[in-house]
Amino acid sequence: MTEPSERLIVIPARGGSKRLPRKNVLPLAGKPLICWTIEAALETGLTARIMVTSDDEEILSIARRYADRGLIAHKRPAELATDHATTADVLKEALDADQQAGYSAKTLILLQPTSPLRSAEDIRAAVETYEHSGSGDTVVSVCEVDHPTAWIGTISDSGHLKGVDLTGKRSQDYRKEYRLNGAVYVTAEKTLRETGRLFTDSVRAWVMPKARSIDIDEAVDFRICEHLIKTMAIKA
Repeated sequence: MTEPSERLIVIPARGGSKRLPRKNVLPLAGKPLICWTIEAALETGLTARIMVTSDDEEILSIARRYADRGLIAHKRPAELATDHATTADVLKEALDADQQAGYSAKTLILLQPTSPLRSAEDIRAAVETYEHSGSGDTVVSVCEVDHPTAWIGTISDSGHLKGVDLTGKRSQDYRKEYRLNGAVYVTAEKTLRETGRLFTDSVRAWVMPKARSIDIDEAVDFRICEHLIKTMAIKA
């Protein structure tokens, strides 16, 4: 059985957001956005420590509501709340705080609060994919792209479209392609410490449906998410 000290789930949530102000605390179907990720993490059934790391007191206050279920609300240093702070920096500081509390996580699970429709099963399956492989390869969640990348190009200064496949092939004639959806990342603590990166050279994928792959960045993403919750009868 995996000990609680061996897995650390980190939910990083800044107070600031330029394109959608205060998005992590905006009410989505009756509860703050970040609560969707917190509750999914708590419902995985995984033996793990769960930490919300934030610079923002309102976010930390929301996280403390779950203290009786073992959630840790960690206030990160101010220098890690700027636009220049990287996710890797935030995760390393979270690991440091966890170690200072007497734990030594070997597996690190990153859950971004901007993916509220990712389920507890998505998280659990990604972790199981990582652990069962035995390779130490980072596991990331992905979803199928809407359109082939062959249909993506640039526009020159003269207004001409460049680099796009205009042969008339149908989308189904292309090989399936996938993109990172930002919902789940699973990696080794050792990988982050030794390389300063989340990703190993070889990366495994956990495929999620597009309907659960919404990544909230702008107001339109938020509205789409609200619509999906209503139409898919997702439990709030």
